[in-house]
Amino acid sequence: MKGSVKLSLGLAAAVAAWMASGLLPRVPSQSDADARGSAEGAGARLAPVPAAMTVGVVDLAAHPVTRELVLQGQLEPRRRVAVRAETAGLVTALPVERGERVAAGALLAHLAEEDRAAQIARAEAAVASGELLAYGQRNLRERGLQIEADLKAAEAELAAARAELERLRLDLVRTAIRAPFAGVLEARPVETGSLVERGDPVADLVDDQVLLAIGHAPQQGIAALRPGQPVSVRLLDGRTAEGRLTFIARVAEPGTRSFRVEAAIANPTAELPAGVTAELRIVLGTALAHLISPAVLTLDDRGEVGVKSVGAEERVAFHPVSVIRADPAGLWVDGLPEQVRIIVQGQGFVAVGEPVEAVVAQGAASPVGRSASTW
Repeated sequence: MKGSVKLSLGLAAAVAAWMASGLLPRVPSQSDADARGSAEGAGARLAPVPAAMTVGVVDLAAHPVTRELVLQGQLEPRRRVAVRAETAGLVTALPVERGERVAAGALLAHLAEEDRAAQIARAEAAVASGELLAYGQRNLRERGLQIEADLKAAEAELAAARAELERLRLDLVRTAIRAPFAGVLEARPVETGSLVERGDPVADLVDDQVLLAIGHAPQQGIAALRPGQPVSVRLLDGRTAEGRLTFIARVAEPGTRSFRVEAAIANPTAELPAGVTAELRIVLGTALAHLISPAVLTLDDRGEVGVKSVGAEERVAFHPVSVIRADPAGLWVDGLPEQVRIIVQGQGFVAVGEPVEAVVAQGAASPVGRSASTW
């Protein structure tokens, strides 16, 4: 009991001594708050201003560039015809082999004449007889000894005999099947001894002296196309050729909504084959453009593709651009000022209007003629 009393008295004395020492927390006064605010303001004025971000830039100048519409297509012969028999008969001669080049009018196949000569002779005799009969009827009519109807009937029989003779002569001519134009015999579905009917295919003739480069232009590019525009063609093996645009479809393909275009390509030596894949570059004109690396393209807040540059007062600017053409060295774009300093390093870390410190990027003084990989 005596121990508990002594402990209580000791604790009471300790609390009294702590209170007397002034260590209890006190409510801050208005003068204390003013003093603390002044100290914080002084500290803020003394805090360092963040330095502007450093970005790598390249000075660019616009250059004249050919505007092109690039299409994927193929080369086709300008003319390809399945030559067909115009009369029936047995094939007796095939003087041209597949792959041989023939001139216009060259004999491709010959059919047996059979009794066509005899039929012509009989028709000639019928014409001679009809001429005599019509002559006699005409004389009788002039003397009033014959009615008009008999004369008209004789003249009608003569006209029919002459028409039959002409048909037989034409049928004889058609036994010789000839090339309608100069070209190459690509296929020959008959052999000597084959019996063909009228309309049966006898030869497949291809005109490869002029080829058609065929492509399909998108809807957004068709308005810039005109017949006569220059077209460059490049094959997969690297060979090239030049031509002119000759045809632009006025109705889009139902499946792709694209428009068929054709360019005539001269092929006098038959060096270029038909049916192969080709790239068509249609020249649309010239424009001032800048050559940039695809890596410097960025998007603005609206999702528009463009390039960031350092403009007035060393602040970041954004320029929407469109691609004119693609080269191995990079992309030719328009939409930039004629002289511009574009950001090629750090463009993803700065915003439009932000002040920056621009330094020339290493090894990128001028992008023209440089590979995009050097940026």
